Amino acid sequence: MKTFIILTLTSILFCMPALAQFPYGLMPGHVFDTMDDDTLLNKRTDLQKAGIRKIYAYQPISEKLKTYKSKTILLNERGKTESITLCFPKKEPVIESWCTSDTFLYDDRNRLKEMKFRDAKGNGNLEIIYEYIGESELKFVSIAKMQNKQWDTLVDHRYFNKKGQMVKLIQIRKGQPVTSSLYYYNADGLLDSVHYENSSLPTFVYKRSEKGKKKLIEAQILNSKFTWTFNQSGQWLSMEAVTIYPPRSNYTSVRKTETNYYYNPDGTLSKVTLKGTDTKKTTMYYTYSK
Repeated sequence: MKTFIILTLTSILFCMPALAQFPYGLMPGHVFDTMDDDTLLNKRTDLQKAGIRKIYAYQPISEKLKTYKSKTILLNERGKTESITLCFPKKEPVIESWCTSDTFLYDDRNRLKEMKFRDAKGNGNLEIIYEYIGESELKFVSIAKMQNKQWDTLVDHRYFNKKGQMVKLIQIRKGQPVTSSLYYYNADGLLDSVHYENSSLPTFVYKRSEKGKKKLIEAQILNSKFTWTFNQSGQWLSMEAVTIYPPRSNYTSVRKTETNYYYNPDGTLSKVTLKGTDTKKTTMYYTYSK
C-alpha cells in the first residue's frame, strides 16, 4: 500500500514543495512512476478522433521498479479520464496481486471538480477537490490520509492566462511559509522559465535548440539536468535526466535515466522505454479499445 501512496502523491507533484521544481503536468516524465504522466503524450484530440474509450497499459517487470504492473484508463466521450485502475504484482506477505481505483468527476462545463482515490479494500485515502474562482483561478485542495491515520490537507491556488496555461502557483502548507512561483512560456506554448518568489531557489530556464529534424529543450533543475526531445509534429520523443549529487549526500555517483516514447500511426502512444544507471531496461506497452 505504501507504493500506491507514493505513486499517488508523485502524480500531484505540485502539491509537494520539495518536489515542485520538476515541471510535472507541463513537461513529460518517466511515466513508470506516476499515475497519469502519459496524458501529455496521448493527446486528447487523437484519442477522440480514433474513438478510444479504454486504454490498457502494462509492463512485464514492474516488480523490478516497485511500481504497478498494469493500468486501465476509461475515457468519457470527450476524451477525458473517468477512472484509472492500477494493479500491482503480488508481494510478501500479500498472497495475491491487488488493485486500486481512482475516480474523476466533472461539472456541467466538463471541468474536473473532484478526484477520489481508493485502496485495494475500497477505503478512501486521498481526495482532491477543484474549486473554480472566476475564469482564471483554481483552488486545488488535496486531503490525504497519512500512515499515522491522520488527515493532511494541502492547498494550491493556480492562476491561468487566456490560453489556459498556468502562470502562477501559490502553495499553502501547515507549519510552512507560503510559497509562490511564476511560469513563463515560449511561442511554442512550452515552458520558457520558472521563477520562485521570496525563495533562495534560482530561476529555472528552459533553453531551446535544434539537432537535425529534432527540437531539444534543456533545463538545469537543482542537481539534475533534463533534456526533452520532440519532432516537427510536436510529439515528444525522449527525456533524459542526469543527476550529479553534491558531496556528503546519500549518493556519490552520477545517475542517469533515459525515457523514450513511441507512437502508433494514428498518433496514440505505442510504448515507453526506460533505462538508467541503476534501472534495468523496461517497457510500458499500450493497447486501445473503443
